[in-house]
Amino acid sequence: MKNFNIKRFKCLLRWTYEHDRAEFVKSTLWGIIGMILCVVLIQWGQSHTETPNKVGMMAMLLGFLTAIVITGSNMHYCMKTRDDWRMLSVLPASNLEKFLARYASSLLMMVGVFVALAVADVTQYLVILVLNSEKATLLGNYFLHSSAFHMITDGSFAGNVGIASFVLMLHSCYLVGGNFFRNTKYGWVFTTMTLVLLGVLLGSLLAWLKPEFSVPAQFLTALCLLVTVFNYWLAYRLFCRRQLIDKFVNL
Repeated sequence: MKNFNIKRFKCLLRWTYEHDRAEFVKSTLWGIIGMILCVVLIQWGQSHTETPNKVGMMAMLLGFLTAIVITGSNMHYCMKTRDDWRMLSVLPASNLEKFLARYASSLLMMVGVFVALAVADVTQYLVILVLNSEKATLLGNYFLHSSAFHMITDGSFAGNVGIASFVLMLHSCYLVGGNFFRNTKYGWVFTTMTLVLLGVLLGSLLAWLKPEFSVPAQFLTALCLLVTVFNYWLAYRLFCRRQLIDKFVNL
């Protein structure tokens, strides 16, 4: 069997969509409810602060980071039972096609997060518009006028590439975690704990060494891209090693 065939991959994508559709709709609805609660709390906090732009920026940043975490670590959010994995294993497709199909399905979760955030923002706007039209605002509008947004749009090309490479690296770390930890519900928690622990260890090491040299920004960007490529490869290898037996980690 060829490692990748476009016609076979399209059929696999269609099967994946049919298999994951109900779970995706349910997750999006729960996400809308959660986001509505978040934006209501943010609007309440906004009414007690003199810097509403920062509040709106925090709301958009929360949704963006949530999308990164969910898309990376919840690659197998619909594969909850052995029967699901057994069904996937017997499909006439290569491991690469199955990996890409599962990853494409997780990208829908990113869309679901942004849909939930947009619906929640519009919902709170309409409710406040009815109750008190003078205080009705869209948090997304605050983000578009925030200093952080203008820093990205007006920044240098190299700076934007550096930000994008770091975001991709963070996403790829959660992708590895989603394939390393077999728990489909709390894999993002274990991944976050691991990243925090590694960050603390790295920070302690740098504080102990006290390096007196500076690292060029271009080197950091290249390093982030290299780590991203390695993480995608590692996530694929972990996916290929996955077995039906119950284990905490996928080794």
